[in-house]
Amino acid sequence: MFLINALAKPKKSSEHYDEVLGAYVSLYVDYKDIEGAMQLAKFYIKEEDWKVVEIEDEYFTLDSVDDVEDEEQKELYEEAVEYGYSIIFNCYEEEGEDED
Repeated sequence: MFLINALAKPKKSSEHYDEVLGAYVSLYVDYKDIEGAMQLAKFYIKEEDWKVVEIEDEYFTLDSVDDVEDEEQKELYEEAVEYGYSIIFNCYEEEGEDED
């Protein structure tokens, strides 16, 4: 399992267009190698009507749910085990806005 982080902006076809400037995206991808997982991450972001701005070079390899430190993220890990991936968009409305 890989945890991949990205930066994305909503496409005009997205329900979030004109509502937010962008989002920090976290994807849990259950795939055997990182190259394939990166391609799948881009695909899943585009499927949600978002444009990939950047995929972070740093990623995390997770061997089990115990490797997930944030309790709230464990549900996303479990979802990825069941469905092959899970994705969450942490939207922001202004450039330079601090994340909570």
